[in-house]
Amino acid sequence: MIHLQASGRAAPKRTNRRSATRPLQLLFLSTTSLWAVSAYGQTIPATGAAATPLAITAAAPAEAGTPGVQDVIVTATRQSTRLQKTPVAVTVVGVDAIATQNLITARDLAGQTPGVTIERSGITPLTQTFFIRGIGDGDPIFDPNVAQYVDDVYLPRAINGMSDLSDVERVEVLRGPQGTLFGENADAGAIRYITKTPTDTTEANFDVGYGTFNAFNIHGRVSGAIVPGVLDGSLSIGHEQHDGYTYDPTIKEHVNNQDTTGGRLKLAATVSPRLHVVFSADLTIDNSASAYYIPKQPIIGGTLKNPIYGTFNPNESLASQRPKNDSWTGGASIKVSYDINPNLVFNSITAGRGFDQDPVNYNNDGQPLVPYSAASPTPVSISDNYIVYHDREATQELQLIGKYDKFDFASGLYFLYEDFSSNRIGYVVSPTAATAQPAYPEDQIGDTKTFNYAAYVQSNYHFTDRLTGTLGARYTIETRDFRFQGLYDDFSGAPITPVPGASTATAGGYAAANNFAYAGDKTWYSFTPKYGLSYQFTSGIFGYGSVSKGFNAGGFNNRASSLATALPYNQENVETYELGLKTDWLNRRLRVNATLFYNAYDGLQETAAVISPVTNAFVSVRANANRAHTDGVELETVAQPVDGLTLTANASYLNTQFDSFSNAAASVVGGKTVLLGATGNQLPISPAWQLFFGSDYRVPIDLHGDLRLGANVTYESSYYSDVFNYKQGKVAPQSFVDGYISYAPKDSRWLITLTAKNLGNRIAYQTITWGGTPNLWEGPVSPPRTVFLKIAYKL
Repeated sequence: MIHLQASGRAAPKRTNRRSATRPLQLLFLSTTSLWAVSAYGQTIPATGAAATPLAITAAAPAEAGTPGVQDVIVTATRQSTRLQKTPVAVTVVGVDAIATQNLITARDLAGQTPGVTIERSGITPLTQTFFIRGIGDGDPIFDPNVAQYVDDVYLPRAINGMSDLSDVERVEVLRGPQGTLFGENADAGAIRYITKTPTDTTEANFDVGYGTFNAFNIHGRVSGAIVPGVLDGSLSIGHEQHDGYTYDPTIKEHVNNQDTTGGRLKLAATVSPRLHVVFSADLTIDNSASAYYIPKQPIIGGTLKNPIYGTFNPNESLASQRPKNDSWTGGASIKVSYDINPNLVFNSITAGRGFDQDPVNYNNDGQPLVPYSAASPTPVSISDNYIVYHDREATQELQLIGKYDKFDFASGLYFLYEDFSSNRIGYVVSPTAATAQPAYPEDQIGDTKTFNYAAYVQSNYHFTDRLTGTLGARYTIETRDFRFQGLYDDFSGAPITPVPGASTATAGGYAAANNFAYAGDKTWYSFTPKYGLSYQFTSGIFGYGSVSKGFNAGGFNNRASSLATALPYNQENVETYELGLKTDWLNRRLRVNATLFYNAYDGLQETAAVISPVTNAFVSVRANANRAHTDGVELETVAQPVDGLTLTANASYLNTQFDSFSNAAASVVGGKTVLLGATGNQLPISPAWQLFFGSDYRVPIDLHGDLRLGANVTYESSYYSDVFNYKQGKVAPQSFVDGYISYAPKDSRWLITLTAKNLGNRIAYQTITWGGTPNLWEGPVSPPRTVFLKIAYKL
């Protein structure tokens, strides 16, 4: 058996936790925002009022044809309800915002939704991690805290998880635990992509555009009756590409490019007046380069032990691996809906999905190959990886939804099977060259099979026309079967096959390498209830309060470097308290919505130091922090002071803290093992402040068409990239300005749109990773300024 070698390097200096002024800030914001709730959305009024820059939806308007901010019908609670009368924290983004702002994926919503942190770059263009109210997982190999659904089909991994928005009817972003209404349990929130369903109406949409960095996008969708009154169909196809934003002088190429192509086929059958079937199939191919990180201090000479550093360049990565990404993601689903009677509907959703990354070259240090040391000049990389991931998923969900005068409910039975296999070859060298010789690259081969069984129900009882009580519950049984091997290769790529547990050395005297294997399984059980009350104070003021619990199952360490680190970790649990108020003022010319929340976490899943039963020594693995909490206020406002002008202002304040986390890491100092704690520190990727301002103005001048001007400004305060709150890993405050102009000729089906993103050309780190020495810090950065011209046609 091999044991994990403890590092004796000193940790960078840590900064103090957030000051004690937080309660005053929280009280001030919660008072001035009326307490109000985080959920709004509207359609374009028939009177000609301008569209809201963010939350415009194609859902049916509740009060179409009247002036002011429009309400919409949503299905976030499995019932068709007005958004302003829905007792959950949800933001809706619809087709108008998607088209006008050229939103391609959910990454383009970065900074616009309060309480939701979306990094502006990811491992690939389709891989994105999300953080809601300070909770998320930056490693896409593990289960996400934020669940994503495409037409109510769960996406089990953040890898290749984002959906193209070109044929999406609306996006619903729900904040807080989601378990009593949806198939999969999520303890931070959920993002639902609802795609357009074909009807008998013949439709055809087409758009093509070109922009900076040779960006070229093209999308098309046709929809209509195949057999009138019986079968309707639609076909959507899209392609997005642009040249690399970053130059890599090591390989003499521009990297961080995009090259994705996808499509969706959808069929809707009316078998009888009471029986409806919808079939959907989609496929996306991604040949973009994986992310190339930018080092703060690039190594341009010397050795890893004694490097020579160059000058920081935010547009330059020195990674030695060449771009390689052969990926696809896709699936198919069948939804059968049967109206049992006017009050009861039965739904069956059967789906199969999968993705491959086979292979992907991935570098997350931004440095070239460097001689290890003068005594051992073997060229090595700190973190070059060759990845092969395969994922297959099957889900079955049965729903019974009822609606009566005083009572409505949504219930379901859910089953998920997932087989996620990973093969990751990566360097495991000491970044400080602390050992005499570099360690060999390790081949981590894992396979995780997950079986999830759940039953859920949420009911609402209307005591009066104004007062409603909510009661929900979910019971989950989740089992994981884990198989893992650690195999080592020499620096020529040839596998080393020693006897498991034995040391291996070559004539060159390299460090010992040990192969190992592990097998295990474990089951987790969880009961997560929800309680709530809502009250309609007046026709324009709606309030609610709720208490809910969330759960994220445990698992196994899929990044084990030895048998001692191939360990299970436990589930994490959250209890959430939420108050909200949704209000319309001034004859619905002003909407003010906000949420006040508190999340208490137990067993938050993080990397930690635990004693391995294999070696009886501390190892660094994925484990559980003891306790943590997040709390804050989210504010969303929209105003239409005059016809044609819409102003949007969103704000959120977030406080996060590890209440008890004494074993975040272990280090050997002076021959003794010392635990490094993170108690009192902020959670990673949790900016205290998020601000968004948007404007949309329809110019009231006869220009033989409709001219609209819009601008968005986003701001996020600084945040830390790690649990230790290292000063070097602190991401600076960042703000971005976007703008758009659109023109629709009168009595025409054409629309011309010019969008500009990041007008200030600010290139900012999204996260900053510690590479192992005081100077080796690196991370992905935001895209530079881009300009894009699009021409669209609608039949």
